[in-house]
Amino acid sequence: MLLILLKAGKEGVSYRRLIEMLEVEGEYFEKKLSNLRSQISKLRKFISETGFPESSYLPTIKGRYYFNLEYAIESDTGKIDRLYKRLREQLDPNKREAWLREICSIYQGEFLPSLAAEEWAVVENSHYHEIYQKCLKELGQILKKQRDYTELLQLCTKACRLHPYDGWQALRIDCLIAQEKYQEAQEVSRKANEMFEKELGVVPFRKRVGAPIKTEGRASLLQVMEELVEEESSYGAYECSYPHFIDACQLLMRISEREGNSILLLLCTLSSESGSHVKETSEKRQVSERQMEQFGHILAGLVRNQDVYTRYSKNQFLAILTVDGDSGISFLSRRLCRGWREFEKREGLTVELEIQTLNTFAREEVM
Repeated sequence: MLLILLKAGKEGVSYRRLIEMLEVEGEYFEKKLSNLRSQISKLRKFISETGFPESSYLPTIKGRYYFNLEYAIESDTGKIDRLYKRLREQLDPNKREAWLREICSIYQGEFLPSLAAEEWAVVENSHYHEIYQKCLKELGQILKKQRDYTELLQLCTKACRLHPYDGWQALRIDCLIAQEKYQEAQEVSRKANEMFEKELGVVPFRKRVGAPIKTEGRASLLQVMEELVEEESSYGAYECSYPHFIDACQLLMRISEREGNSILLLLCTLSSESGSHVKETSEKRQVSERQMEQFGHILAGLVRNQDVYTRYSKNQFLAILTVDGDSGISFLSRRLCRGWREFEKREGLTVELEIQTLNTFAREEVM
């Protein structure tokens, strides 16, 4: 209750809203209100016994409860909101860097974990999570340009601990490689793969983490080329993890502007043929890992060698495709549907196909 009132600040909280937020028990509303008043009384007593300066805390004005702000008090969320407001208004990179660093330092994860199931807390949690993601991404770009991989690694390690499924492991691996800590990078990759596969059925880091060739003096161009050549055969589209898929997507979008080719984003969703109309167990409705691997091989063979694809979720694949004109798009969609028709029939699954054009100026839906 104290945290809710601190968060509400000068606006306060109505007694009805406070009852909803705290889920005060009681068969009738009058009983709930009586219980709330009892809790407020206990909180006032607690505050007076805890060593707060003497004051009239928790006043009630026209049906609203407030925390008396006679003394300067700033919560962590209040400070984040204040700094983020400055960020939206300030373009000076030096000031932005300091505020970004402070927000990332203040943020400590889930908003009021004890009330995580409450709808209002879910909204607040999403709000601060989004701010943290944006600030860490911008600060990460700044630190990359400065080649400050030590601080960036610390930030990514914290982000992985707070939000392990947000994909910060990819940036953490990049930092370790930049510091030539290849064994640590490999270990991060291995643990991330185990966690994602167990919880989400996805293996994000399929490519091995390798150290560059050690040579005396300068490396030759031939040695560099040996590192860049794929170890496996180059049949079918190029498979990569989702973080690297994003890089490939942004690069191809730039290339398409110069060459005038259409860059398409393809989303394939696999689902049970019977759908939700039949009462089945969740196990029966799930797409198996074997089926996903088989479909991945089919998808890689149906598109071109220069195309890129990745496993996006437990039952989805993403691919970046290049085609020539609208006729090419139509031909591609027909070829893909024919290509996995036998797979659908054999496995009892349906594959939903969505395609959309990609460029830096507009996104026009084509199918």
